[in-house]
Parts: sequence; C-alpha cells; structure tokens
Amino acid sequence: MMAYRDSDGKITIDEIAAERDIKQLNLSKESMETALKELNEIVAQSEEFSGNSAMRIREASMVMIKDIQKSIEQTDYAISNIQLAVKKYQQIDQDVKGLVNANGK
Repeated sequence: MMAYRDSDGKITIDEIAAERDIKQLNLSKESMETALKELNEIVAQSEEFSGNSAMRIREASMVMIKDIQKSIEQTDYAISNIQLAVKKYQQIDQDVKGLVNANGK
C-alpha cells in the first residue's frame, strides 16, 4: 500500500512503497506480455489445422488475448496514476518547503 494517513488524518504518499508497487506492476505486465506472445503463437499454429478443436482453440485464445490486452492497458493506467500521484505530492512538498522558507526569513 502506498498511501498512509499522517497525524492530521490526511493521506500522504510513501514514495518507496509507490516505487515497489510500480515494480510489482511492471513484473505483472511482463508476465502478461509473455502470455500474450504465447497465445499469439498458439493462434498462428492453430491456423495450420482445421476442424472444431482448432477453431475452439483459436476462439478461446482470441478471448484470452483481448482480456490480457485489457489487463495490460489497465496496468499501464495504474502505473501512470501512481507516478502522477507521487509527482503531485512531491510538488506539494516543494511548495510547502518554499512557503516555510519564505516565511522564515
């Protein structure tokens, strides 16, 4: 989990946890991409065969390919949102530090 509440109850971002989350999501994405490649190979190989079994293999593979592609897109979206949240909180932190420094002078 990358968010936690501070002493005022506000949610803050743990950059280290966010980075771990992104790494885990990238590992998951790599696994999905490998599965996608293998399914595409199965579809290509099944084109050489005829009959109901080959047709069912192709159909099932195509459904799984679409599902995996959607999961990859959602993973990319999640990674992007985590990165944006971290950048936003880093900017807020910089802004607060700037205000504190300006008021302290």
